[in-house]
Amino acid sequence: MSAIEQSPRSPSASGAPAFLREGQRRTATPAQETTYYQRPMIKRPTWKWYIPLYFVLGGVAGGTALIGAAAELLGGPRHRSTVRHARYVGLAIAPLCAGLLIADLGRPSRFHHMLRIFKGSSPLNVGTWILSLFGVTSGVLAARQATEDGFLLRRESALGRLARRIPSGPVTIAHGLLGCALGGYTGVLLAATAVPLWAAAGVLLGPMFLAAALTSGAAVLVVLGLASGSQSRQARQQIQNVANVGTIAQLALAASREVVVPHRINTPLRRGRWGVLFQIGTLGVGLIVPTSLRLLARTRDARQERRLSAAAAICTLIGTVIERFAIVEAGKDSADDPLAYQELTKGAPGEARSTPQQQAWWTQLRPNRPTQPYRPHVVVPEE
Repeated sequence: MSAIEQSPRSPSASGAPAFLREGQRRTATPAQETTYYQRPMIKRPTWKWYIPLYFVLGGVAGGTALIGAAAELLGGPRHRSTVRHARYVGLAIAPLCAGLLIADLGRPSRFHHMLRIFKGSSPLNVGTWILSLFGVTSGVLAARQATEDGFLLRRESALGRLARRIPSGPVTIAHGLLGCALGGYTGVLLAATAVPLWAAAGVLLGPMFLAAALTSGAAVLVVLGLASGSQSRQARQQIQNVANVGTIAQLALAASREVVVPHRINTPLRRGRWGVLFQIGTLGVGLIVPTSLRLLARTRDARQERRLSAAAAICTLIGTVIERFAIVEAGKDSADDPLAYQELTKGAPGEARSTPQQQAWWTQLRPNRPTQPYRPHVVVPEE
């Protein structure tokens, strides 16, 4: 037995990570010498299944709101069913997202307390405000739509007349902008953490989530249009054009992320269970297959076009769910890798220290501050 294993201060085998099997002889290698018994340097995120599900539903709601706003402002009469479905989808999903977020926070009062202030430097606080305002605008537009459809509210009733007086244009624009923010802020939230896989992607993660929101929102609108029978083929093709643009953006951003993220950090999305699911489920089933089906549907008759469009939409939604769960769970695995965290936080020699030019600039900025040599636990008083 080595001296490390005999030391009473060394961690026991039972306290080691799962990938260090109990009873296995630990041989010091150059890669392991930089870690402390390969123990994680940060805590593993404790998010459960309802957080990636919240990301999925938030993306769907945001994508449908953005497409619905564009359809109302630019689509004309052929997109009346698109606008109607987008409004009702926003009303249905917003409370579900709030419930999932409250489930993660533990108590409803915590959700309320985050609305007592606005902190722009906190993605979670900003996201809570976005979700709340999105729910309000979704309710307002759904009430107006219900009045126009004669559903629950009669047009000539007092509430119906009040709902019809709501200015549709400004509220629709606000709803679309909030949907855009709701679809992309979750990626910004992940990138703002210390988890290597999420943080290394940086500014790419927010646009990736927004592009996925567009494709999943378009898929939901296509499915609802086919189910209701009120969607024309031309309107469906225009919605699918939005999905194609979102797919191209997703593929480009995924390729950029592969280039930007170091190999060690990106390992959980390249190997293992979540890596296989991400590559096959997200890139294959969720992006490449639906695009091929949508292009094939344009060359078929009406009946086959509807079937192919429905299959493409379902594949897109499956791929979106897999993407969210794979990114979240693979991020948890990267948090357990101390070498991945070191790869994230390492910099060039002297990068963390201020250069002589920066020190001179700081001295010129505060000329009245007395300069003294550094002494521990000595504070220079301000004048």
